[in-house]
Amino acid sequence: MSRLSHVLDLAPVDREVVTRSVAAAHEVVRSCRFDGRGWLRTPDAPTRERLARRAEELGLVDREGGERRERARTAQHTGEEIDGAAERVTTTALQLQSGRHLAPRSHYLVAELTPDGVPLEPSYEEQGWSSTGLTVTAWDEADTCALEYAMPDGVGTGEPPVTSGTVSHDASGVLTATMRIRLPGRFPRWRTASGTLTVDTGAWYAALDGAAAGPPVRLSATHALANVEAWLSPTIRDDGRWEVSAVLDVRGRGLIARPLVALVVWAVRGSFRREARRERRGHTTEVVSPRERLDRFRDSWDRAASTAGRLPDYLRDVAQAMAEAPGD
Repeated sequence: MSRLSHVLDLAPVDREVVTRSVAAAHEVVRSCRFDGRGWLRTPDAPTRERLARRAEELGLVDREGGERRERARTAQHTGEEIDGAAERVTTTALQLQSGRHLAPRSHYLVAELTPDGVPLEPSYEEQGWSSTGLTVTAWDEADTCALEYAMPDGVGTGEPPVTSGTVSHDASGVLTATMRIRLPGRFPRWRTASGTLTVDTGAWYAALDGAAAGPPVRLSATHALANVEAWLSPTIRDDGRWEVSAVLDVRGRGLIARPLVALVVWAVRGSFRREARRERRGHTTEVVSPRERLDRFRDSWDRAASTAGRLPDYLRDVAQAMAEAPGD
């Protein structure tokens, strides 16, 4: 077994804020309305711009960074220059295809639309994404809300999805997500992987009080070559900030895979150590290193945590905007 570990220093978020935010998020989902063709109605442009500005103020989105990534992605797919790619940028839309909103077995489609509002049908080989189907399996906010997803959406085609899984959240605060990836091609055993993520909000805050029995966030993944286990465990520092221990365990499966996986983990660990030595010597690099990505994540978290108390009100504002969205 090979192990990597890291300690994150994060700003705290009050549990009551999390509970109220989840309730407000449910309100947003309930407030969604759909037009005669099933497409989600969205607020008018001034309202969307106002909500986007508030989301930036709350540290929820980095609009400039997102626009840069979208232009780069579109340019890569179309072969056009990045400066002119904005004209080809698509938007993501949601369509209720069958059933009533949030009723069990209701089926939705997440699709990309061209600037003219026409669904885009890219092939998986070219873009890695074509459409995602969502099916509600349960919706009871006092008990469990759950759905299934499949990408691409294979309802009515009989073709198996490349990626599929489930997401559920219960009233006790446990979020569970599963994923199974089956890439097309020869040797399907090597092209298949699965994983499960569990986030237990109650256990998280119990761990902060020193009463948790195990890590409140766990990830398990399986591939023909390796089994992966990862988890997060928080404690409170004297200054009130969260100290979160992140651990990644990787086990190779079979006589060949075990030394190969150990070698990869050893190389990653060595890369972190070399980076630390460069930092101590004052050297810099233009390449974004894993440590720099972790630092950026910490900074983004801290920005969002500092305004977390305003998030429930923002989500209720979004819910009202969705409920009042015009029919066209």
